[in-house]
Amino acid sequence: MKSILKLSTVAGLVFAANVGMAKEPKVSLVVNEETKSLVFRQDSNAEETSIKLKDAQDHVIFFDNYSKGLYAKSFNVTSLEEGKYFLITEDDIRAFVYTINIGKKDMEIVKRVENTKPVFRTDGEKLFLNLLNLDANTVGIKVFDSDNRILYKEMVEGTTTVEKAFNFEDAFADTYKVMVKDGDEVYYEYITIK
Repeated sequence: MKSILKLSTVAGLVFAANVGMAKEPKVSLVVNEETKSLVFRQDSNAEETSIKLKDAQDHVIFFDNYSKGLYAKSFNVTSLEEGKYFLITEDDIRAFVYTINIGKKDMEIVKRVENTKPVFRTDGEKLFLNLLNLDANTVGIKVFDSDNRILYKEMVEGTTTVEKAFNFEDAFADTYKVMVKDGDEVYYEYITIK
């Protein structure tokens, strides 16, 4: 009986680990110098994911959206000028940014950056904020009213997990804006109190 219980526990842990890992998006970008193309693959569980290819002047060369599942695309870059390009894939929780240098005869992926976005959850007149801050950036949090007055301000430093709860139960009827600044990225969430 004990061996069955141990086996069931191990099987349960393996299943839980696999389910947990399945939620992480699998993203890859590969350079194919032979055909001068970029091969992009992403397997995501997000409801909506966007993919953009942009040049250094922020012009969008390619844009697409997709929902849950596998997305694969080959980008033929033979007609692109030499220079720096960015492939960006983004959903509600995170964004991946690839920096690509394209030369006359070669190309390379210079950098891959993953940015996690804050997750907001509303429960009645309470707003909850969670941010996975892997690079331990200083995170600035501000709450504004509809007249753009700052009602709350905090700087969170040196932590990899930022968790905040805002209670608007005794607040005046208004629309409030919560701003989260993580490094160079700024995110907003609104809550309306009636």
